[in-house]
Amino acid sequence: MKKVLILDGGAAHAMAIAECLKKSGYEVAVICDDKNEYGYHTKFADERYLGVNSNKKEYAEFMLKFLKEHKFDVLIPTSDTSAEFMSFHKEELQKLTGVMMPSREIFEKGYDKNNLMHVCQKNGFPCPKTVDLKGWDCCSEDILKDFFYPGLLKPNLTSGGRGMILVNNFEELKNVYPEIHAGYGNCHLQQFIKEGGRQVKVQIMTDIKGDVAYSSVIWKQRYYPVNGGSSCCNVTIDDPEIATICGKVLKTIGWVGFADFDLIEDPQTKQLLIMEINPRIPACVRSAFKSGMDYATMIADMTVGKPLREYKYESGKRLRHLGFDVLWFLKSHNRFRTTPSWFKFFGKDLYYQDWICGDFKAFLMGSWGNFKKQMDSEFRKAKSGVKR
Repeated sequence: MKKVLILDGGAAHAMAIAECLKKSGYEVAVICDDKNEYGYHTKFADERYLGVNSNKKEYAEFMLKFLKEHKFDVLIPTSDTSAEFMSFHKEELQKLTGVMMPSREIFEKGYDKNNLMHVCQKNGFPCPKTVDLKGWDCCSEDILKDFFYPGLLKPNLTSGGRGMILVNNFEELKNVYPEIHAGYGNCHLQQFIKEGGRQVKVQIMTDIKGDVAYSSVIWKQRYYPVNGGSSCCNVTIDDPEIATICGKVLKTIGWVGFADFDLIEDPQTKQLLIMEINPRIPACVRSAFKSGMDYATMIADMTVGKPLREYKYESGKRLRHLGFDVLWFLKSHNRFRTTPSWFKFFGKDLYYQDWICGDFKAFLMGSWGNFKKQMDSEFRKAKSGVKR
């Protein structure tokens, strides 16, 4: 039996990934950096390990040593940092295990937000207007003064809104740029998309030639923080047009395997604009799983050289993250006017991100771990979304 290791396996969606893999006949292991996490206690894991957080400098050294001592056939990342590790150390890892991840050059074309915007603008794919800010040398101050403010100052490499800040004019940009650049590295200035449009995610699985094999689309109906963050209520929808566009982006970059896109709808034009590519299975993916798109098994099968299985997509599957949805309720002014109703906890085609039937210990320990994180001021600061 082939064995899969889920990296950063404490995440809530590690439970759903492990469930799919077990049903598909794989042996499942998780590696976490804390026992108070969902994945560490999930009943779908055959083996559990404690390791180093993927955000730490020593992560790569630890994982390479770990994989020399333990045999796995497939690695599946649940975070950007563990996906980056797989890409940047791909040649070393291929001697130890199976790796379905683009090479570093291709990875950076998609994951680096500034590089991705350059690809989109050059090839006519829908995206916000963007200016590269490699210092001030790459563009004149006249370009920045005439930019369509307000704009978002964004680090090229970041996740979850970290380091992003809204600037209303050139003077504000000059004031905040040095600190953001010092803390996060190279940045870009991007057109700010006003609130009122949908936030959408597109999942793509390509075949070995880089052509789209399967896709799904998720509409984030509620998210926390309320000004833009992780999904706490979403539903799968049909939008073959935007899925086709995202597939063309991957083909242009040369990306093979799985990728997840974040898009925002311009409320004035109703056009969905590409914002970023996540190089791993997203946290809210269980709604796509329930819609028939088992990306976990697809990745595992492709990694070990098996042909992709037959899948049929059925939209309309809704997913809630109970913990984050409670926080959304406490913070949102629309708590009693939201659609779907916040008070609907049961129903056909309604599932939970942090709760899988029969996996009570994972839910309990993961929720406790999340509560402790919320008590950490540094964690709350990192998850606070775009600064305004």
